[in-house]
Amino acid sequence: MTTRPGLGDVLVEEKLIGREQLNQASRVAERLGSPLVSVLLEQGLITEDALVDALSRRLHMQLFDPSRTSIDLDAVREVPYEEANRYRLLPVQLVQRAGQRILKMAMVDPLDSQAIEDIEFSTASTVEPMIARPSQLAEAIRHHYRGVVTKVIARQRANESEGQRGRKAFGAGLDQGQLHTRPVERIQQGAPASHRVDALVSLLVRKGVFSQEEYEDQLRSFRQPGEADEPA
Repeated sequence: MTTRPGLGDVLVEEKLIGREQLNQASRVAERLGSPLVSVLLEQGLITEDALVDALSRRLHMQLFDPSRTSIDLDAVREVPYEEANRYRLLPVQLVQRAGQRILKMAMVDPLDSQAIEDIEFSTASTVEPMIARPSQLAEAIRHHYRGVVTKVIARQRANESEGQRGRKAFGAGLDQGQLHTRPVERIQQGAPASHRVDALVSLLVRKGVFSQEEYEDQLRSFRQPGEADEPA
């Protein structure tokens, strides 16, 4: 069975990024617990046009067009908003084919094997990816998850007994009353900007992206000459 290359390998082979850039982005993605494609886009290492063009050339998959694609809300309800937003994906259609559940899914990175594995496991479906343009998909996720409540069903892998160690089933350990996600209503929408910045800095320090001292040094570099430190 031929193993499909990952997104990073495709971008290097297409000469869109260098191997060292990929290695650095991969380390950042691992440190933050973020998908590689998110780091590449947010750091400006690749544009969304170049990303979509490269994936279209290499994968020959259907390109997701939100203006022409009808979204099945039953499919949307299969995947929690938090997972859709994290992995940058949108369930499009849920169909039965030869007795098997097929979940068609628009993805910014259709080569993200971890995302596909997680969604297949949590939905008991086979994922058929589509290529999605990042900016269009972000808006489509916000639009189609607005007011939608999704369910998380705890499942156990067929080859995993209760005594075996390993990753927990998605949603395992939750009471029945907890097996759902809330409608799209994010806490940061009502938080002051200063609180959001403080929370973000605290999270990045805890994850080891930078130290508190490095952060304070960077703040000092923006000060005007003669400006005193604020009292603690």
